[in-house]
Amino acid sequence: MQLKKLLTQITKVLIGIFVIAYPFMVFYALQQNVAIRFIGLVLLMVVIFSFMRNKNKYMLISGLFLCFLIILFNQEIFLKFYPVLMNTAVCTIFTLSLKKTPLITQFAQKMQKEPLNQEKLIYTRKATKAWAIFMFMNTVASLITVFLSDEIWAIYNGFISYILIGTMMLSEYIIRKGKEKCSVL
Repeated sequence: MQLKKLLTQITKVLIGIFVIAYPFMVFYALQQNVAIRFIGLVLLMVVIFSFMRNKNKYMLISGLFLCFLIILFNQEIFLKFYPVLMNTAVCTIFTLSLKKTPLITQFAQKMQKEPLNQEKLIYTRKATKAWAIFMFMNTVASLITVFLSDEIWAIYNGFISYILIGTMMLSEYIIRKGKEKCSVL
């Protein structure tokens, strides 16, 4: 039991590191002339392990399709579509959650013991919309970088994009905490 839990945690950490470092690993691999198909096979393993961990069938299907394109066509450009795919998936998850319980509402409900009041429900819906719009814009920016130099692609998708996501998270946190203080008064 403990070994299985440990292996699950190790797998989770390794996948996280791979996803975050992907742009720089691809950039380095391309500079070292590592075979594109080999990178595609490594990505295929990550996609399969990710699916085993989170069971997201949309991520699996799109990941398998991308790996298929990389391995079949052996073209560098398909390697660059992975961040576009990830941003699209996150954008889709935020957007589709608006049909039922918005994603930020789900997070807030897990963090809070009592049910959310109407004001918080309205706020979390708006925050989910803001995240969906933000992720759409990040997807578009990521897509544009696919057609630019390897350096620009790696810097945007491996650094700038993460800074923007972190800024969005921090901004949303500050706004939420500010609203909580105002509602207490």
